[in-house]
Amino acid sequence: MPLGKGLFIAGSDTGVGKTMVSAGLTAALRQRGLDAGYLKPVGTEAQLVDGRPVNPDAVFVGRMAELPEPAWRLNPFCLSAPLSPLAAARREGVTLDFGQIVAACRQALDEREFCVIEGAGGVMVPLCEGKLMLDLMAELALPVLVVGRPGLGTINHTLLTMLAARSRGLAVVGFVFSGGGEGVELDPSRHANPALTEEFGGAPYLGALPDMGGGEISPRALRAAAGAWLDIDGLLAALNRATNQG
Repeated sequence: MPLGKGLFIAGSDTGVGKTMVSAGLTAALRQRGLDAGYLKPVGTEAQLVDGRPVNPDAVFVGRMAELPEPAWRLNPFCLSAPLSPLAAARREGVTLDFGQIVAACRQALDEREFCVIEGAGGVMVPLCEGKLMLDLMAELALPVLVVGRPGLGTINHTLLTMLAARSRGLAVVGFVFSGGGEGVELDPSRHANPALTEEFGGAPYLGALPDMGGGEISPRALRAAAGAWLDIDGLLAALNRATNQG
């Protein structure tokens, strides 16, 4: 299964469901026998876990994918304020070092057969001094899976995210939708959005995870949902194509 070393999960915005998709994919790949890991290199909204600041997303994915690493290993850089990483760092008077962030990502990629790396917010979020999240993506040069909301406005946001990734030479292997929140079932745009985004984005639609209820879900239920609602085989095929073309 020559998939390359990893996949970058990029959001069309903050709060679009990147973490749920990351957890579902990591768990599904591990269930298939792949030594898959996860990393959220930089996070905010820290909570203390074993005395260390950790983003709740990393705690959730670690639990859902049943990963053996402590939570802080899954999120090596975390800040307290619910802001972009750079804004949070400036508020706390600390400096995020881009080279150290890249090194943490490469270490995670080296330690596993495959690693799912989740960004923070959207691709144009300020990461550290002079760098956007997109700069980290370009440095790692991993294939990109875009996660967006299913409802009105997602075509614009998802296509812009694809465009930004491709502007840096990155392969967009597909896109998925996740959740959507209250009222999404009444949004008439959700029926046409997948096909239109695929048509204009030139990347395959790989499914949509329904609203899973966050902390109430079990690892087994999330693995089942990922297998049922996401096109894992399609993703693996797209990753193989991206690896061979690279």
